[in-house]
Amino acid sequence: MRFIHNLVVIDLKNEAGDTLLANGINGLVDVVHRKERTIIEKWMGEEEIIPEGEEEKRLYELLEKRQYLLQEEEEERRKNQIIEKLRESRQQKATDSAWFVLTYRCNFHCPYCYENSVKREKTMTIEMIDKVFEINPDLRHIGLFGGEPLLPENRELIEHIFRRAPQAKYYAITNGFYLEEYMDLLQSVRFSNVQVTLDGTEERHNETRFQAKGQPTYGKILAGIQKCLSADIPVTIRMNLSAENYEDLIREKAIIESTEWGKKAMFEIQPLFQCGKEEERQLYEKLMEQDRKGTQGANRILAKMLPLTNFLYSGTRLRPIIRACDPEGIKRFYDANGDIYNCILAVGQEAKKVGTYYPEFMLKEKSFLTRDITKIEQCRTCKNALFCGGGCPNGIPEDKDIYSPNCYSFWNETENTVPAIFRLKQKGEMNAK
Repeated sequence: MRFIHNLVVIDLKNEAGDTLLANGINGLVDVVHRKERTIIEKWMGEEEIIPEGEEEKRLYELLEKRQYLLQEEEEERRKNQIIEKLRESRQQKATDSAWFVLTYRCNFHCPYCYENSVKREKTMTIEMIDKVFEINPDLRHIGLFGGEPLLPENRELIEHIFRRAPQAKYYAITNGFYLEEYMDLLQSVRFSNVQVTLDGTEERHNETRFQAKGQPTYGKILAGIQKCLSADIPVTIRMNLSAENYEDLIREKAIIESTEWGKKAMFEIQPLFQCGKEEERQLYEKLMEQDRKGTQGANRILAKMLPLTNFLYSGTRLRPIIRACDPEGIKRFYDANGDIYNCILAVGQEAKKVGTYYPEFMLKEKSFLTRDITKIEQCRTCKNALFCGGGCPNGIPEDKDIYSPNCYSFWNETENTVPAIFRLKQKGEMNAK
């Protein structure tokens, strides 16, 4: 018997010399101490492990019971089964949801917006909306996105969508400026979530999220959030984080949570995409130190990380993946140019579209949509693949093959994030799930 190939070994970098073992085949996770780690390192790479002495025999039996030891043929059979099931699951989920990118126009001029380079002149038409419903006749989850979806001139389009699918669950990502004007429509259907961005205190927010001519936006947005929450429309308050505004964001979050209406709010605090990798890592560690599991306002972004981090941080069951995130295989964004995207960070970037839907429906043979660990040569034999999913394709340079791996996120997870979470749990700074 030998160690499985799909085994992730993470040095937890603590004084006790602990190591985390993660089984890619059955999702089991164990922490071993320095003595066991020394024995395991001796056994790594051996095709037939022969334990010596009672201590090694006890460890061998435990590892065998937890299926860290398997015959090569059995491991390969189970891995293939996992991949096939994940493929089937993604195909089923992809047919009942759609995001309407109603327009790329926006009444804000945020300096960090990743859509700033996107051409904004077009808006969806009724015919385009009907085409989306024709392609997806059984829509149960519908999102509104932009640009800014809740511009006054989009009202007719939104009314049409609501008439076509009155029973669907709705989502919206909006700058929140026109929430009050849209309250009647928002209350006419079932909204599962409205995401609105506040970048800290009023002064800080108005420095980064202002109207096209520089006018402030904080007061009007906050009033709209209050009305939504008071009407029992779930709101996630998104906060874009940098080293400069960290204290302001945390203070603003606490102020909101102290209000009666703010107790209903959810939060999503995430470093800006423009942050460097080291700054991003430090900010995530600070967020984890600040966050308290089980509180009403826990940071939801920390529950959207890679499987190992999510398991250790949130107590979520460890599940294998074949793509870096579910949206790669499930979500579809239909935009005002007639293009289809499957990732919110790719929307508007023509090189990253996965197909078109208007006037004709066509999916590319090779795109973000078709990319998974079975299509990436390096991932087919990588021991981390079932926990990494090939990495986020948005991080792959445009001059490289889309079927290339992006290993940074997983490397950062195993080298930095997982050890940091483990240390926090040991210190009792996080509530255990």
